[in-house]
Amino acid sequence: MDSEFEHQLQKLRDKIGSKTPHQQQHAAMLLAVEETITEQKAAVEPASYFAALLTLMEQQSGSGSNALSNAIIFLLSVVLPHVSASMLRAKFTTMMAVLSQSLDLASADVALLRSVISCLETVLLAQDASSWRQPIAQGTLRSLMQLSTDSKPKIRKRAQEAVSSLLSRPPPPTAIHPAAHIASRFVLEMLANAKADPQAAMHTLQLVKQTEMLWPADEFEGLCAALMRLPRLNTPYVATLAFQALETVFASAGESLDED
Repeated sequence: MDSEFEHQLQKLRDKIGSKTPHQQQHAAMLLAVEETITEQKAAVEPASYFAALLTLMEQQSGSGSNALSNAIIFLLSVVLPHVSASMLRAKFTTMMAVLSQSLDLASADVALLRSVISCLETVLLAQDASSWRQPIAQGTLRSLMQLSTDSKPKIRKRAQEAVSSLLSRPPPPTAIHPAAHIASRFVLEMLANAKADPQAAMHTLQLVKQTEMLWPADEFEGLCAALMRLPRLNTPYVATLAFQALETVFASAGESLDED
């Protein structure tokens, strides 16, 4: 087990005596998982933690125990970056089915949603192009993009980071992300509604500004036109963001041409 992973786990174990309830729950859940791994005589490695947490997660699904679910998902967000890409691809459908249930904004709190977003980002980054063609992957990206315009700053920021990371790193050997059309249609929809909902448009522009990706050729012109129309709204901040987003879009296209 690598030293960074062990260091993260030790920091969590040390929270067992914390006065903060959720930190205690995280530590208690980790100790319970480690006891299970020991009893099963499994190798003490990220894959074993992942398997134990995934089993617990499936058992908790629909149980209504938010505290336990929160602790499991938080630990998964710590463990998943250390799990092999091949294992994340093998467990893709199972992971997405269970995690997507926690994206319900009506019942989930900020801390839980941030952990879920981290898990989804890690799992999706490990997938190949064929996985991205599945409806569950595309639907999850749409949900993350919707969260990237959320009114809660911490959720919005984490969702924007995740979407930007995903779209900026297409699965090889593709240059344009398999879900690029979904992203561009979402952006165009938000920008078309900028006059009625300038706040959502601003959040969308912030996302485009920080996402270095190749946009689909058949939607590139429409995206640029939509961005150039925004200054007509006479909202200075929207105009500034529109020009910054346009600069990112052109810069990414220029880099692609240079590479070719």
